[in-house]
Amino acid sequence: MENSKEIIVTNPFLHKFGKILSYFVFILWALITTAPLIWMLYSSFKTNEELNRNIYALPHDMFFNSHDEFIAVEPQLNIMYPQKLREKLGFVASDFADIKSKLVILESTTIAPERRLKIHFIEKTTLTGEYEWIRDMQPGDTITLDQLPPSYRRSISWNTVWWNYSSAWTRGALGAKFFNSLIYTVVSTFFVVLLGLMIGYGVSKFKYKKIALIVTAAIGLGYLIDINQVIIPLFLMLSRLKLTDTHLGIILVYVAFGLPMAVLLTSQFIKGLPDSLIESAYIDGATPFRTFVSIIVPMTIPVIITICIMSGLGIWNEFLLVLIFASSEITKSLPVGVYSFSSRQGTQLGWQIAALIIATIPVVFVYFIFQRRLAEGVAGGAIKG
Repeated sequence: MENSKEIIVTNPFLHKFGKILSYFVFILWALITTAPLIWMLYSSFKTNEELNRNIYALPHDMFFNSHDEFIAVEPQLNIMYPQKLREKLGFVASDFADIKSKLVILESTTIAPERRLKIHFIEKTTLTGEYEWIRDMQPGDTITLDQLPPSYRRSISWNTVWWNYSSAWTRGALGAKFFNSLIYTVVSTFFVVLLGLMIGYGVSKFKYKKIALIVTAAIGLGYLIDINQVIIPLFLMLSRLKLTDTHLGIILVYVAFGLPMAVLLTSQFIKGLPDSLIESAYIDGATPFRTFVSIIVPMTIPVIITICIMSGLGIWNEFLLVLIFASSEITKSLPVGVYSFSSRQGTQLGWQIAALIIATIPVVFVYFIFQRRLAEGVAGGAIKG
């Protein structure tokens, strides 16, 4: 011990080197972790053309759009007309003559040219005074953003900046998919925690050693099985039960594959709790369920938080199960919605990155809100275990 103390005292260089090395490793780890998120954030404001030219360059075209050029186009069926605009002007998408009498349709020549994606609609009744000449624009005529009326200039400029996000949200129907992901995550995590605590309490504190051994062995075997290994048998089984493409079927699978980890964590944690607490509750006349609610649940908050975070993040980001089991839009989740922007004809990278940001924001938000509770839960679970 004396020799080791002398070495530490007489070698301050080693101490400083170790400290510098530790800081270097932590900083490098932070950069590796956050760099992709930073790239995703600023790349979500870039056009497909910018991303194909240089994926690392800062966004330019969407922010500096005051001189963007637009070309007048004919009404077509492959143009998406906003529902509010259709209801306001009272036209149908197939009545080209009516549309042409009420609207000037402009397509951007800078962003997604000739693809009928970046389209703006100018109501002819709003074009008065010095802007009346815009009513007479013919297909093929061009105009710049600064030549439009101020109200259209502001709205189109703002729409251009957030075009990737608005297009991803509307064209990818991300609102419904976001809600589905929320349902899958919240409901599945709730039942994983509830059933995991109940089973962990049973195998840890009840005097049924043989049954507890069988249950523990089955749970351990389930922990070793990955969902991807049994995806085909699962699909065939749920098809027979008519549970494919349903919220219930997907939630059942999530709960079944989340239980093994929850039971292993809760059983080990509950084993460390003193038996005297449970025995005292029984002496006072408490039922097993009352004991579970009043004693076990409050004392296992650290492991509950750990399970919620691990299970919730896994379900929120899960992709393959919903891709295979959900065939309709009403059951697809957010990760599947992100994937939907890829096709054989091409990939809308800007929309896809914007959708990734939308899917990542809730995770980051939950982390910053519950950061302290998460640290306490992990530390508490580690100390108790």
